[in-house]
Amino acid sequence: MNRNVKPLFSMMILLLLMSALTTTAFSVSEADRHVILISVDGLAAYHLENEDLELPNFRELIRDGAWPVASQSIFPSVTHPSHASLITGVTPRKHGVIGNRMTNRETGETFHPTTKSRSDVVHVKTLFDAAREAGLTTAAICWPETRGDAAIDFNILHGHSELDPDEVDPELLEFLRSSGIPIDTWYTWAKYGRIMQGYRDVILAESAAEIFKVHKPDLMAVHFLVTDSKQHGWGPKHYMAQAALTRADHNVGILRQAVRDAGLEDRTTFVIVTDHGFSSVYHEVNIYPEWKAAGLDGIAQLHGDRWNVFVETTDAFDRERDEKKLQTFFDNVLRLEGVRRIIKNEAFHDIGYPRYEENPHVPGQYIIIPYIDTYLTVDTETVSTRRRERSAPSHGHGYLPDHPQMYAGMIWSGREITRGIRTGMVYNIDVAPTIAKLLGLELPDAEGRVLLEILDK
Repeated sequence: MNRNVKPLFSMMILLLLMSALTTTAFSVSEADRHVILISVDGLAAYHLENEDLELPNFRELIRDGAWPVASQSIFPSVTHPSHASLITGVTPRKHGVIGNRMTNRETGETFHPTTKSRSDVVHVKTLFDAAREAGLTTAAICWPETRGDAAIDFNILHGHSELDPDEVDPELLEFLRSSGIPIDTWYTWAKYGRIMQGYRDVILAESAAEIFKVHKPDLMAVHFLVTDSKQHGWGPKHYMAQAALTRADHNVGILRQAVRDAGLEDRTTFVIVTDHGFSSVYHEVNIYPEWKAAGLDGIAQLHGDRWNVFVETTDAFDRERDEKKLQTFFDNVLRLEGVRRIIKNEAFHDIGYPRYEENPHVPGQYIIIPYIDTYLTVDTETVSTRRRERSAPSHGHGYLPDHPQMYAGMIWSGREITRGIRTGMVYNIDVAPTIAKLLGLELPDAEGRVLLEILDK
């Protein structure tokens, strides 16, 4: 009897131990998962298609992960609205960041959204909020609209020449200094603008790498800007822009090495995204002569130029008397070479934009949109409306996001991502809900979808 019971008892103990070990291993793998979200500003989808560019880290991540054909950004396809959509999963209609500069038409205040606290400009739940609610640690390295964000544990603020290191946690700055990171130089060089952006991005990459190696945040969002600044200055095809893309790739390599050094390569997902593509613009068309001819001066206003012009009717506008003037203007403008479409207030939601009455920062009730190769001007000194060549080309973005030159590049690679697949078109608002899925977070109000096709089943 004893001889039979003993082996049975030993077997039960062994099974219990194996079960405990399996459960522990499962818990660790589920809990210890990390996502590094990297925005390479202006990384157009067509850049990733260009085999002549030196992008070894991007190529390896593509080989080992999922590569959508392209991602469609939002309108306007500019930095701050786009980054708010990337981190929330909703369009500007809901999150409230509708431009790189915004004017409150009720107060007259004009401001850059990055100078405001996050809660003042981003009006919905972010991935940082969801991570904090779940007890995860977070880091934001130059990510837009994070000022005063209590959901971020390690935060180096995005900004321009007005950046103040006193707004950053002094313990974080001291940690970086003691680790040999020249973070003070990053602030000093801010005043030099674009010319020093490449060097500043390297400092950001090294800062993010050190934070990850030591503190191992569950969610880290990093924003590199050199690719945007060089393309604005020289154009997306210029060798300076190509060199900037290679430099951004190198910075991604710094973060990949940090993950390896931390021993977390099998538990980390890299998500490479961007805010918009890039287009070189060689032509412009002046719409003001048609405005004046329609007799709209004094009863309505034109706001903006380049990739859109808003039309705002004033208190002096009488709908019954002046509606025909406005329609005549629209009819004539649509006949001009280079003008693509006019979007009325009731259709703003169709492009993910808030209506005039919903948001005091919306400049008008109509939007005039040009084609991708044309800028709009409001030149009161010129009578011609013929599309003309610009005195110098301009290189930018901001157009409707449905043109291939505005398409954003995107790569998913690492933990829980299917290896070596190419998927179809996705959307930038899909990024946040998919990251939420990877981290086990709740983001119920996201307008985007979880990219199930890239997840390793």
